Amino acid sequence: MKLKIIRKGIIGRRIIKTAIAIFITSFICLALGLPAIFAVITAIVTVEPTTHDSIRKGMERFPASAIGAGLAAGSVYLFGESPLSYTLAGALTIIFCQKLKLHSGTLVAALTAVAMIPDLHGDLFYSFLIRLGTTSIGLLVSTSVNVLILPADYLSKIKKRHKNHIKNMKYILSGTLEEIINNKEHIRQCTFDANPYDLLKRELSHTQQLIEYQRKELKYHRFKITKYRELVSLKKTADYLQRAGLHLGNLHFLPKTMKLSDYERRLIKLTRAEFSHMLSHMDEPLKDDYIRLIDELNNHLRYEFSISRPVKKYNYEHQLSEKIILFYELIALQDLFEDLHHHLLHTQDKKYNPAD
Repeated sequence: MKLKIIRKGIIGRRIIKTAIAIFITSFICLALGLPAIFAVITAIVTVEPTTHDSIRKGMERFPASAIGAGLAAGSVYLFGESPLSYTLAGALTIIFCQKLKLHSGTLVAALTAVAMIPDLHGDLFYSFLIRLGTTSIGLLVSTSVNVLILPADYLSKIKKRHKNHIKNMKYILSGTLEEIINNKEHIRQCTFDANPYDLLKRELSHTQQLIEYQRKELKYHRFKITKYRELVSLKKTADYLQRAGLHLGNLHFLPKTMKLSDYERRLIKLTRAEFSHMLSHMDEPLKDDYIRLIDELNNHLRYEFSISRPVKKYNYEHQLSEKIILFYELIALQDLFEDLHHHLLHTQDKKYNPAD
C-alpha cells in the first residue's frame, strides 16, 4: 500500500519573489553607495507565504534589527573586534528579542549583529544608522514585493491536495480492512517508520495550513466573491476530510486479529469494495448496492450492541468490544463520506449552473 505524497515544484512563487526582492534591494543599496549585505539578508528572510505574515513579521524584525545593530556597536565600543564582542552581540540580541517577544526578528537581528562587527570602524553611531537604514530598505522592498508581485494563490493547489487525500484515504482504508479480513497485522521494517496514517495526517494538516494562508491573503487584495466562495467550499471539504481522518485512525489502530464470522468477513469485503468505488467516483450518484450495504452494516451494529458484554482487560472492563468499534467506525466513515460526496456534487452543480 503506497501513499501518494504531494511533491513541490523546484521553482515556486516564493523563490521568484525572493530573487526579485534581492535584486531590487541590492540595486537600491549600491545605487545609494550603501553596503547591501544586511539589506539582502533581511530581504531573504522577510519573504513569507502570505502578505499578512510578511507585514506582521516585518513589524517585529525592524525593532529587532535595531536592537542587534545597537548591541553590536556597544560591544565593539567596549571590547573592540574580539571573541567576547561577537559572543555578547549574538547572545544579548537573542535574549532581548525573546524577552520583548520579537520572535520573528530574532534570526535576522542576530545575523545583523554579528555580521556588522568586522565593519564597525570610526563613528559607531553613524555605522549603526547605516546598518539600520539598509535593514529598513530590505524590509520595505521585500514586503512590497510580497504585496504587489505574484500574490499567493493556493486554491488550485488545495483542490489538487484534496483529490490526493481522497485517494490516500481509499488506499489506507482498503489496506486496513484487508488486514482485518485476513487477521494479519502489517509489519513495518522499522518500528520508527512513518505509517501511512501518520503521513496522511501530516498532509491533511498542511492543507489546513494552506487554507489559512489563503484566508489571510484575501484580506490584502481585491477579489471576486466567487473566489471567496471557492475558499469556503474548500474549507468545508477539508473539514470533512479531517473528521474522516480521525475515524480512519481509530480503525487503523484497531487490533487486526479479532475473531470474525464468515458473514462478518463477507460484510467487510463488501464494505471495502463499495467504499473504494465511492471514493474513486465522488462525482457520480450513489448506487443502490451501496444503500443496501449501509442498512446491513447498521443492522449488524445493532446486533453486536444487543449481544455485547463488558470485556475484562487488565483491572478494568471495556464497555465496547473490538467488533462494535470496528462497525461503528465504518458507519461513521460512511456518514462522512456521504456528506463529502453530497458536498462535492453540490459544488460541481453550482460550478456548471451558477444561476441556481
